[in-house]
Amino acid sequence: MGGQGPFQLIINAAGLLHGPELMPEKKLGDLQLAQLQAVFAVNTFGPALLLRHFAPLLDRHCGRMAMLSAKVGSIGDNRMGGWYSYRASKAALNMLIKTAAIELRRSHPGAVLLALHPGTVNSALSAPFRGAELGRPAGMAATELLQVIDGLGPADSGGFFSYSGEALPW
Repeated sequence: MGGQGPFQLIINAAGLLHGPELMPEKKLGDLQLAQLQAVFAVNTFGPALLLRHFAPLLDRHCGRMAMLSAKVGSIGDNRMGGWYSYRASKAALNMLIKTAAIELRRSHPGAVLLALHPGTVNSALSAPFRGAELGRPAGMAATELLQVIDGLGPADSGGFFSYSGEALPW
């Protein structure tokens, strides 16, 4: 890892909700192993490997690493059901971030790891779900998320926050 880092800001915005061969599951009977694996690969396993590699390379005093999660990954806020693989993959991502933040605090006391909910954004991810109608422009969402990242400190590391800065329930 020589010559890499320290990094002050790393953001992972990758995510998978649907694709040509998959849509969010509406009921248990819709669950398919291949879909679960594909969604977890992008939303959980990939970010876990990014945490493994990049968290140690964060600036010990002011590094920030944010992963886009989703409010539907909140277990405490789930009132609608459905979307099994997406919800579960984001809940698992939140746990990875929380756990990594505890470990990282020992060696990087000023670094911050965050799970961020961007809200509905006009994007290919939200398009099939009225995203263009309900969402905000991507530039606006990015600006809001950067403001949240800038406004949080080491005491917030491992937390789950919305684009408005509100702490979200697990």
